[in-house]
Amino acid sequence: MKKIGVFVCHCGLNIARTVDVKRIAEEIGKQPGVLVSEDYPYMCSDPGQSLIRDKIKEYDLDRVVVASCSPTLHEPTFMRVLETAGLNKYCFQMANIREHCSWVHEDREEATGKALIIIKAALAKVRLLEPLEDFQVDVTPEALVVGGGIAGIQTSLDIAESGFRVHLVERDPSIGGHMAQLDKTFPTLDCSACILTPKMVDVAQHPNIELYTYAEVEKVDGFVGNFKATIKLKDRHIQADKCTGCDLCTSNCLVRYIPQTRAKPSVKTKLDKEMMDLLDDLVRKFGREESALIQVLQAVNRYYRYLPELSLKYLSECFDIPLTRVYHLATFYSSFSLVPRGEHLVRVCMGTACHARGAPEVLDMLRSILKIEPGQTTEDQKFTLQTVGCLGCCALGPVVVVDEDYYQMTPDKAEKIIQSYKKK
Repeated sequence: MKKIGVFVCHCGLNIARTVDVKRIAEEIGKQPGVLVSEDYPYMCSDPGQSLIRDKIKEYDLDRVVVASCSPTLHEPTFMRVLETAGLNKYCFQMANIREHCSWVHEDREEATGKALIIIKAALAKVRLLEPLEDFQVDVTPEALVVGGGIAGIQTSLDIAESGFRVHLVERDPSIGGHMAQLDKTFPTLDCSACILTPKMVDVAQHPNIELYTYAEVEKVDGFVGNFKATIKLKDRHIQADKCTGCDLCTSNCLVRYIPQTRAKPSVKTKLDKEMMDLLDDLVRKFGREESALIQVLQAVNRYYRYLPELSLKYLSECFDIPLTRVYHLATFYSSFSLVPRGEHLVRVCMGTACHARGAPEVLDMLRSILKIEPGQTTEDQKFTLQTVGCLGCCALGPVVVVDEDYYQMTPDKAEKIIQSYKKK
């Protein structure tokens, strides 16, 4: 059986104020294999470290558990203590009874009980630990980055600028990711393309970056410092090193794909006159280019307060694009809805700034006034309540937007503002 020593730290009053440290030391001392169970005000201090070293030598301990603070803070400290006492440093286990216990509980009995559970779990683990040895391996100074979105692009540039070789793999024909689909970026509202495009060019031209587009990582083998990745390049049907992007190959290609499809009846026959006239007017106004689709959807969403299914199917025919593409836009933006909304849309910002300034209390008040939960609509179809991640005006927090009107909101103001919209 392993000979284990357990050392419980008071951490001044950080732990001892909430946890009964003396009782823990006594009860843990009764566990199988525990030869020593001591408590001390500051286990990380020089006297505390000396106590651990002395007990290791006195009882010939081969495993040690220290119950104190976060391993991030003092695990290396106690591992060095084991080494100086002649014990393998990997025969050590730390139990965090400060951040995980005393700092998150007020009830002393509850905190003490949880601390006992945490230390018993550490004991169960330390019994299974085996001595290990540190060793060094040669590292291949290259990195593999999977995904060419803005995060992958910036990561690749940072590593490459540090002098290391980078292999960037993107499954789509071009890098850029979702950011390339956006118009503005938070919080400066700068054009996303203005930020993204120069970085895309830098990636393509950087001497330390090897870019693989229209490719996927099939498998990764090896170990730390010596990984081997297999990258599958999808068939491009062109010689990529000779391509200039002139597009002449498409007009001269002898292969043509002619889909064999049967004509489908138009959804136009199912539309009422009001919807058809609205959609036709919007298409005439904004044009039939796909880039105009989002403007048409915004207008439909404002008119009906949601996007009716038949309108999406009709727009798919008008723009001659797949219905899935229309639904992609309709579901991508939170301002669109596929189900009917109330006459007034009440959006509560729950971003960090608003949350810290009382947004939860504002939301609770609106729940009480409207008698609905976020995502629901009142029975009279007057109000729909919604929470959002950010509304872009953190300095005013907490912020609530009703339709297109912004309010610096408090629980006391909420009922008065809601009543004013009821009268409208």
